Amino acid sequence: MKKYNVVGVMSGSSLDGIDIVWSKLSFNKIWFYEILDGKTYEYSEGWKSELQNASRLKARDLVFLDNKFGNYIGEKVNKFLKEKKIQKNQIDLISSHGHTLFHEPDNNLTKQIGNGAYICSTTNIKTVSDFRAIDVAFGGQGAPLVPIGDQLLFGNYKGCLNLGGIANISYDLNGKRIAGDVNFANMISNYLCNKIGHSYDKDGELANLGKLDEDLILRLESLEFYKKKFPKSLGVEDFNQWYKFLFDKSESSINDQLYTSGTHLCRTIKNVFKFNSDDSLLITGGGAHNKFWIKKLKELKIKTVVPETKLIDFKEALIFSLLGVLKLRGEINILSSVTGSSKDLSSGIIYNP
Repeated sequence: MKKYNVVGVMSGSSLDGIDIVWSKLSFNKIWFYEILDGKTYEYSEGWKSELQNASRLKARDLVFLDNKFGNYIGEKVNKFLKEKKIQKNQIDLISSHGHTLFHEPDNNLTKQIGNGAYICSTTNIKTVSDFRAIDVAFGGQGAPLVPIGDQLLFGNYKGCLNLGGIANISYDLNGKRIAGDVNFANMISNYLCNKIGHSYDKDGELANLGKLDEDLILRLESLEFYKKKFPKSLGVEDFNQWYKFLFDKSESSINDQLYTSGTHLCRTIKNVFKFNSDDSLLITGGGAHNKFWIKKLKELKIKTVVPETKLIDFKEALIFSLLGVLKLRGEINILSSVTGSSKDLSSGIIYNP
């Protein structure tokens, strides 16, 4: 049985920080995983500001930031290994998603920063990064990439839902993995909370104090995105162009907007996950801690499975670890049935120290 010790790195759209997970992956007819340790390193206000404003940079400055962020990821991996007393010779691979700045697949554009060459040089460990670009080049959405991991590691569930900055779902339908982005999740919630001095809605407590704004939810439900079929994906550009405006225009209280956006999120999930009442949906990502959202999903008769905290917080980083290992093995790690690309692909760039 071939075993791999991997450090997976994930930076999501909600800008909470960098998730780093150390896992052991092994293959014997099927894939097995064990999360050995993990930690989230929160961004400083300086880094948050740099990442939020990066899309406005000139080309030369963007290249510098790409390299700088790669060094930063490498430094955090070094710190993680030191804190956890892990020797570098124990690690076969670092697999990093990077941080998405642009995602406009209809314009053949996606860009994640965090140059893998600089992660490799800072850590002196083999690194795989840049998973999305080749999928967009072959006509795909470049997202979501996690579903192949859902299929290989969590195939005992009917579907898998990630509640990060963006909510995305994957499930098996007639022998094929189907997936896509469903709605904005923490990106909207955090944006609203920031207006009243909160970084996020802990346990969904603020949303739970609100009530439904019928006018706002009708406006949300009428947006074009919800009329599209999978494969489809969302980016910060969509948030800024379509969603932010609706909330900024609303005269409802922040609690009511949080209640309404959470209700809308759960309805859109239900509209996609149309299965039997005994079909289970595994829920991970930071939003799995939002008790208001989980309550609303249960009210819609979805059989929710919320796992232990370690899997909630590090599942995406774990799956990017798997994507890196699959690339190392020269195997498929992007499914065309998920992204809409012209073929299944083995994505990522390998950097050897």
